[in-house]
Amino acid sequence: MKKYFYLILIFAFLELPFLCSASTPLSGVTPSGEKIFYMSNLKEKEGIISLQNNADKIDIIAPQFYAVSAKLKLTGGLDANLKKTIQQAQGKNNKLKVMPLVANAGFKQSVIHNLLVSPKAQTAVIQSMIDVAKKEKYIGWQFDFENISYKDKDLYSAFVEKTAKSMKKNGLTFSVAVVTRSVDYENTDAFKNWGGVFDYARIAKAVDFVSFMTYDDPNSVGPVASIPFINSVLAYVKGKIPPEKLSLGIPVYYWGWTKEPLKKVNASGSYSRLLALMANNQYTSGFDSALSAPWISYSYGNNQFQIWYQNQQSFNDRLDIIKQNNFRGFSAWVLGVEDPGIWDLLK
Repeated sequence: MKKYFYLILIFAFLELPFLCSASTPLSGVTPSGEKIFYMSNLKEKEGIISLQNNADKIDIIAPQFYAVSAKLKLTGGLDANLKKTIQQAQGKNNKLKVMPLVANAGFKQSVIHNLLVSPKAQTAVIQSMIDVAKKEKYIGWQFDFENISYKDKDLYSAFVEKTAKSMKKNGLTFSVAVVTRSVDYENTDAFKNWGGVFDYARIAKAVDFVSFMTYDDPNSVGPVASIPFINSVLAYVKGKIPPEKLSLGIPVYYWGWTKEPLKKVNASGSYSRLLALMANNQYTSGFDSALSAPWISYSYGNNQFQIWYQNQQSFNDRLDIIKQNNFRGFSAWVLGVEDPGIWDLLK
Protein backbone atom coordinates (compact mmCIF):
# COMPACT_ATOMS: atom_id res chain seq x y z
CA MET A 1 0.00 0.00 0.00
CA LYS A 2 2.30 2.11 -0.20
CA LYS A 3 0.87 4.41 -2.13
CA TYR A 4 2.50 2.69 -5.11
CA PHE A 5 5.50 0.51 -4.75
CA TYR A 6 8.21 2.84 -6.01
CA LEU A 7 11.20 1.21 -7.67
CA ILE A 8 14.04 3.66 -7.59
CA LEU A 9 16.90 2.35 -9.70
CA ILE A 10 19.18 5.35 -9.58
CA PHE A 11 22.08 3.12 -8.55
CA ALA A 12 21.71 -0.35 -10.02
CA PHE A 13 24.35 -1.79 -7.75
CA LEU A 14 22.17 -1.15 -4.73
CA GLU A 15 19.90 -3.80 -6.09
CA LEU A 16 22.73 -6.27 -5.93
CA PRO A 17 23.05 -7.15 -3.23
CA PHE A 18 0.18 6.01 21.46
CA LEU A 19 3.90 5.11 23.19
CA CYS A 20 6.56 2.55 22.80
CA SER A 21 9.72 1.63 24.67
CA ALA A 22 12.92 0.07 23.40
CA SER A 23 12.80 -3.37 21.84
CA THR A 24 11.54 -6.26 23.94
CA PRO A 25 12.60 -9.92 24.06
CA LEU A 26 11.36 -11.94 21.11
CA SER A 27 10.73 -15.21 22.92
CA GLY A 28 7.14 -16.03 23.77
CA VAL A 29 5.72 -13.20 21.67
CA THR A 30 2.16 -13.70 20.50
CA PRO A 31 0.81 -11.41 17.80
CA SER A 32 -2.29 -9.44 18.57
CA GLY A 33 -5.01 -8.46 16.21
CA GLU A 34 -5.79 -8.78 12.55
CA LYS A 35 -2.86 -9.42 10.19
CA ILE A 36 -3.20 -7.74 6.79
CA PHE A 37 -0.54 -8.04 4.10
CA TYR A 38 -0.64 -6.00 0.94
CA MET A 39 0.40 -7.31 -2.46
CA SER A 40 1.80 -5.28 -5.36
CA ASN A 41 1.95 -6.26 -9.01
CA LEU A 42 5.53 -4.95 -8.99
CA LYS A 43 6.44 -7.63 -6.45
CA GLU A 44 3.88 -10.24 -7.42
CA LYS A 45 6.34 -13.12 -7.92
CA GLU A 46 7.97 -12.57 -4.52
CA GLY A 47 4.58 -12.01 -2.89
CA ILE A 48 3.21 -15.26 -4.27
CA ILE A 49 6.14 -17.23 -2.87
CA SER A 50 5.72 -15.63 0.53
CA LEU A 51 1.97 -16.28 0.47
CA GLN A 52 2.55 -19.94 -0.38
CA ASN A 53 4.90 -20.28 2.58
CA ASN A 54 3.00 -18.24 5.16
CA ALA A 55 -0.72 -18.33 4.37
CA ASP A 56 -1.52 -19.74 7.81
CA LYS A 57 -0.16 -16.58 9.45
CA ILE A 58 -2.17 -14.09 7.39
CA ASP A 59 -5.77 -13.01 7.96
CA ILE A 60 -6.32 -10.78 4.93
CA ILE A 61 -4.52 -10.45 1.61
CA ALA A 62 -5.01 -6.97 0.13
CA PRO A 63 -3.83 -6.81 -3.51
CA GLN A 64 -3.24 -3.38 -5.03
CA PHE A 65 -4.48 -4.46 -8.47
CA TYR A 66 -7.49 -2.19 -9.07
CA ALA A 67 -7.74 1.49 -9.94
CA VAL A 68 -10.15 4.17 -11.05
CA SER A 69 -9.05 5.23 -14.52
CA ALA A 70 -8.92 8.69 -16.08
CA LYS A 71 -12.32 7.83 -17.55
CA LEU A 72 -13.59 7.30 -13.98
CA LYS A 73 -14.15 3.58 -14.46
CA LEU A 74 -13.08 0.73 -12.19
CA THR A 75 -10.28 -1.15 -13.93
CA GLY A 76 -7.88 -3.98 -13.13
CA GLY A 77 -8.12 -7.37 -11.49
CA LEU A 78 -6.13 -10.31 -10.21
CA ASP A 79 -4.34 -12.42 -12.81
CA ALA A 80 -4.89 -16.17 -13.08
CA ASN A 81 -1.66 -17.08 -11.31
CA LEU A 82 -2.44 -14.94 -8.27
CA LYS A 83 -6.01 -16.20 -8.13
CA LYS A 84 -4.80 -19.80 -8.19
CA THR A 85 -2.25 -19.11 -5.46
CA ILE A 86 -4.87 -17.46 -3.23
CA GLN A 87 -7.28 -20.37 -3.74
CA GLN A 88 -4.55 -22.85 -2.82
CA ALA A 89 -3.62 -20.76 0.21
CA GLN A 90 -7.25 -20.66 1.31
CA GLY A 91 -7.24 -24.44 1.11
CA LYS A 92 -4.52 -24.44 3.77
CA ASN A 93 -6.02 -21.56 5.73
CA ASN A 94 -9.77 -21.34 5.34
CA LYS A 95 -9.77 -18.12 7.37
CA LEU A 96 -7.71 -16.27 4.72
CA LYS A 97 -9.76 -13.50 3.12
CA VAL A 98 -9.21 -11.18 0.15
CA MET A 99 -9.81 -7.44 0.33
CA PRO A 100 -8.40 -5.58 -2.70
CA LEU A 101 -7.33 -1.97 -2.78
CA VAL A 102 -8.66 0.56 -5.24
CA ALA A 103 -6.48 3.57 -6.07
CA ASN A 104 -6.59 6.54 -8.40
CA ALA A 105 -4.66 5.43 -11.49
CA GLY A 106 -1.05 6.51 -11.22
CA PHE A 107 -2.01 8.33 -8.02
CA LYS A 108 -2.90 11.22 -10.30
CA GLN A 109 -4.58 14.05 -8.45
CA SER A 110 -6.71 14.97 -11.44
CA VAL A 111 -8.29 11.51 -11.48
CA ILE A 112 -9.41 11.53 -7.86
CA HIS A 113 -10.55 15.18 -8.02
CA ASN A 114 -12.69 14.48 -11.09
CA LEU A 115 -14.23 11.51 -9.30
CA LEU A 116 -14.98 13.56 -6.19
CA VAL A 117 -16.87 16.22 -8.14
CA SER A 118 -18.95 13.68 -10.10
CA PRO A 119 -21.67 11.97 -8.01
CA LYS A 120 -22.73 9.98 -11.07
CA ALA A 121 -19.24 8.56 -11.60
CA GLN A 122 -18.99 7.77 -7.88
CA THR A 123 -22.22 5.77 -7.97
CA ALA A 124 -21.00 3.80 -10.99
CA VAL A 125 -17.61 3.03 -9.39
CA ILE A 126 -19.22 1.94 -6.14
CA GLN A 127 -21.61 -0.37 -7.96
CA SER A 128 -18.75 -1.85 -9.97
CA MET A 129 -16.87 -2.54 -6.74
CA ILE A 130 -19.90 -4.28 -5.26
CA ASP A 131 -20.43 -6.38 -8.38
CA VAL A 132 -16.76 -7.43 -8.57
CA ALA A 133 -16.63 -8.28 -4.86
CA LYS A 134 -19.64 -10.56 -5.13
CA LYS A 135 -18.35 -12.23 -8.27
CA GLU A 136 -14.82 -12.78 -6.95
CA LYS A 137 -15.87 -13.55 -3.36
CA TYR A 138 -13.95 -10.62 -1.85
CA ILE A 139 -14.90 -9.66 1.70
CA GLY A 140 -14.92 -6.03 0.66
CA TRP A 141 -12.62 -3.20 -0.39
CA GLN A 142 -10.11 -0.68 0.85
CA PHE A 143 -9.73 2.81 -0.58
CA ASP A 144 -6.11 3.64 -1.32
CA PHE A 145 -6.73 6.98 -2.98
CA GLU A 146 -3.66 9.17 -2.54
CA ASN A 147 -2.18 12.46 -3.74
CA ILE A 148 -5.42 14.29 -3.02
CA SER A 149 -5.56 18.04 -2.49
CA TYR A 150 -6.34 19.04 1.09
CA LYS A 151 -8.94 21.37 -0.42
CA ASP A 152 -10.99 18.27 -1.32
CA LYS A 153 -11.21 17.13 2.29
CA ASP A 154 -14.99 17.41 2.63
CA LEU A 155 -15.60 15.95 -0.82
CA TYR A 156 -13.45 12.94 0.00
CA SER A 157 -15.10 12.36 3.37
CA ALA A 158 -18.54 12.51 1.74
CA PHE A 159 -17.42 9.97 -0.88
CA VAL A 160 -16.18 7.65 1.88
CA GLU A 161 -19.53 7.94 3.68
CA LYS A 162 -21.46 7.29 0.49
CA THR A 163 -19.37 4.21 -0.26
CA ALA A 164 -19.59 2.91 3.30
CA LYS A 165 -23.36 3.07 3.22
CA SER A 166 -23.55 1.05 -0.01
CA MET A 167 -20.99 -1.51 1.15
CA LYS A 168 -22.83 -2.05 4.42
CA LYS A 169 -26.11 -2.61 2.57
CA ASN A 170 -24.42 -5.34 0.56
CA GLY A 171 -22.74 -7.02 3.52
CA LEU A 172 -19.22 -6.00 2.50
CA THR A 173 -16.34 -4.82 4.65
CA PHE A 174 -15.09 -1.35 3.82
CA SER A 175 -11.90 0.32 5.00
CA VAL A 176 -9.72 3.27 4.06
CA ALA A 177 -5.94 3.60 4.00
CA VAL A 178 -4.98 7.06 5.21
CA VAL A 179 -1.74 9.02 4.97
CA THR A 180 -0.52 10.21 8.36
CA ARG A 181 0.15 13.69 9.70
CA SER A 182 0.72 15.21 13.13
CA VAL A 183 -0.47 18.78 12.59
CA ASP A 184 -3.72 20.54 11.69
CA TYR A 185 -2.07 22.52 8.92
CA GLU A 186 1.34 23.26 7.46
CA ASN A 187 2.55 24.75 4.20
CA THR A 188 4.20 21.60 2.86
CA ASP A 189 3.57 19.22 -0.02
CA ALA A 190 3.26 16.38 2.49
CA PHE A 191 0.28 18.13 4.07
CA LYS A 192 -1.31 19.81 1.06
CA ASN A 193 -1.28 16.80 -1.26
CA TRP A 194 -0.98 13.75 0.97
CA GLY A 195 -1.97 13.89 4.63
CA GLY A 196 -4.15 17.00 4.85
CA VAL A 197 -7.17 15.60 3.02
CA PHE A 198 -8.02 12.99 5.63
CA ASP A 199 -10.64 13.85 8.23
CA TYR A 200 -9.70 10.96 10.49
CA ALA A 201 -12.65 11.19 12.87
CA ARG A 202 -15.26 11.51 10.13
CA ILE A 203 -13.74 8.69 8.07
CA ALA A 204 -13.33 6.38 11.07
CA LYS A 205 -16.97 6.87 12.02
CA ALA A 206 -18.11 5.75 8.57
CA VAL A 207 -15.87 2.73 7.86
CA ASP A 208 -15.20 -0.65 9.43
CA PHE A 209 -11.56 0.23 10.03
CA VAL A 210 -8.70 2.49 8.99
CA SER A 211 -5.25 1.37 7.85
CA PHE A 212 -3.05 4.09 9.32
CA MET A 213 -0.06 4.26 6.98
CA THR A 214 2.83 5.18 9.26
CA TYR A 215 5.03 5.23 6.18
CA ASP A 216 6.75 7.18 4.90
CA ASP A 217 8.08 9.81 7.29
CA PRO A 218 8.50 12.78 4.92
CA ASN A 219 11.15 14.36 7.14
CA SER A 220 13.26 11.28 7.84
CA VAL A 221 16.90 11.11 6.84
CA GLY A 222 17.17 7.52 8.01
CA PRO A 223 14.44 4.92 8.66
CA VAL A 224 11.22 4.75 6.67
CA ALA A 225 9.24 5.25 9.88
CA SER A 226 10.96 5.44 13.26
CA ILE A 227 9.28 4.82 16.60
CA PRO A 228 9.32 8.54 17.49
CA PHE A 229 7.60 9.32 14.17
CA ILE A 230 5.00 6.61 14.76
CA ASN A 231 4.33 7.90 18.27
CA SER A 232 3.91 11.46 17.01
CA VAL A 233 1.29 10.60 14.39
CA LEU A 234 -0.52 8.24 16.76
CA ALA A 235 -0.68 10.99 19.38
CA TYR A 236 -2.33 13.26 16.82
CA VAL A 237 -5.11 10.77 15.97
CA LYS A 238 -5.78 9.71 19.54
CA GLY A 239 -9.48 10.28 20.10
CA LYS A 240 -10.09 10.58 16.37
CA ILE A 241 -9.74 6.90 15.38
CA PRO A 242 -11.00 4.38 17.95
CA PRO A 243 -8.28 1.81 18.78
CA GLU A 244 -10.47 -1.07 17.64
CA LYS A 245 -10.73 0.57 14.22
CA LEU A 246 -7.02 1.33 13.80
CA SER A 247 -4.83 -1.05 11.81
CA LEU A 248 -1.22 0.08 12.20
CA GLY A 249 0.57 0.41 8.88
CA ILE A 250 3.98 -1.27 8.98
CA PRO A 251 6.52 -0.92 6.16
CA VAL A 252 8.74 -3.97 5.59
CA TYR A 253 10.93 -2.46 2.85
CA TYR A 254 14.14 -0.49 3.28
CA TRP A 255 15.49 2.94 2.43
CA GLY A 256 19.03 3.38 1.12
CA TRP A 257 21.03 6.61 1.33
CA THR A 258 24.28 8.07 0.10
CA LYS A 259 26.13 9.69 3.00
CA GLU A 260 27.93 12.55 1.25
CA PRO A 261 25.86 14.16 0.02
CA LEU A 262 22.98 12.74 2.05
CA LYS A 263 20.53 11.57 -0.58
CA LYS A 264 17.91 8.82 -0.76
CA VAL A 265 18.78 6.41 -3.59
CA ASN A 266 16.44 3.51 -2.84
CA ALA A 267 12.94 3.71 -1.39
CA SER A 268 11.69 0.16 -1.87
CA GLY A 269 14.46 -2.29 -1.07
CA SER A 270 13.72 -5.90 -0.18
CA TYR A 271 15.29 -8.05 2.53
CA SER A 272 16.56 -10.55 -0.02
CA ARG A 273 18.36 -7.74 -1.84
CA LEU A 274 19.79 -6.58 1.46
CA LEU A 275 21.20 -10.07 2.11
CA ALA A 276 22.73 -10.14 -1.37
CA LEU A 277 24.32 -6.75 -0.78
CA MET A 278 25.70 -7.88 2.58
CA ALA A 279 27.13 -11.02 1.00
CA ASN A 280 28.97 -9.03 -1.67
CA ASN A 281 30.27 -6.05 0.33
CA GLN A 282 32.12 -5.37 3.54
CA TYR A 283 29.84 -3.54 5.92
CA THR A 284 29.23 -2.42 9.48
CA SER A 285 25.85 -2.86 11.14
CA GLY A 286 23.88 -1.85 14.18
CA PHE A 287 20.47 -1.32 15.74
CA ASP A 288 19.31 2.13 16.81
CA SER A 289 17.11 1.38 19.82
CA ALA A 290 15.81 4.96 20.05
CA LEU A 291 14.50 4.75 16.48
CA SER A 292 13.84 1.00 16.60
CA ALA A 293 15.63 0.51 13.30
CA PRO A 294 18.52 -1.69 12.16
CA TRP A 295 21.08 -0.37 9.69
CA ILE A 296 24.13 -1.27 7.66
CA SER A 297 26.85 1.00 6.23
CA TYR A 298 29.17 0.08 3.38
CA SER A 299 31.34 1.53 0.63
CA TYR A 300 30.96 1.10 -3.10
CA GLY A 301 33.48 2.74 -5.33
CA ASN A 302 34.15 6.19 -3.88
CA ASN A 303 30.74 6.44 -2.22
CA GLN A 304 29.50 5.68 1.29
CA PHE A 305 26.04 4.21 1.73
CA GLN A 306 23.68 3.45 4.59
CA ILE A 307 20.56 1.29 4.56
CA TRP A 308 17.82 1.44 7.20
CA TYR A 309 15.57 -1.60 7.12
CA GLN A 310 12.97 -3.60 9.02
CA ASN A 311 13.88 -6.87 10.74
CA GLN A 312 12.35 -9.22 13.26
CA GLN A 313 13.34 -7.06 16.22
CA SER A 314 11.99 -3.79 14.84
CA PHE A 315 8.83 -5.52 13.60
CA ASN A 316 8.30 -6.89 17.09
CA ASP A 317 8.55 -3.38 18.53
CA ARG A 318 5.66 -2.36 16.31
CA LEU A 319 3.63 -5.37 17.39
CA ASP A 320 4.16 -4.13 20.94
CA ILE A 321 2.59 -0.79 20.02
CA ILE A 322 -0.46 -2.65 18.73
CA LYS A 323 -0.80 -4.69 21.90
CA GLN A 324 -0.16 -1.80 24.26
CA ASN A 325 -2.84 0.32 22.58
CA ASN A 326 -5.33 -2.47 21.82
CA PHE A 327 -5.33 -1.63 18.13
CA ARG A 328 -7.24 -3.74 15.62
CA GLY A 329 -4.02 -5.14 14.13
CA PHE A 330 -1.58 -4.21 11.40
CA SER A 331 -1.43 -3.59 7.66
CA ALA A 332 2.01 -4.45 6.24
CA TRP A 333 3.37 -3.14 2.93
CA VAL A 334 4.32 -5.24 1.00
CA LEU A 335 4.31 -9.05 0.90
CA GLY A 336 7.49 -10.53 -0.57
CA VAL A 337 10.08 -7.99 0.64
CA GLU A 338 9.97 -8.79 4.37
CA ASP A 339 12.55 -10.31 6.69
CA PRO A 340 11.47 -13.99 6.89
CA GLY A 341 12.09 -13.75 10.63
CA ILE A 342 8.85 -11.83 11.15
CA TRP A 343 6.87 -14.99 10.43
CA ASP A 344 8.25 -16.56 13.62
CA LEU A 345 6.51 -13.74 15.50
CA LEU A 346 3.19 -14.46 13.80
CA LYS A 347 2.88 -18.19 14.40
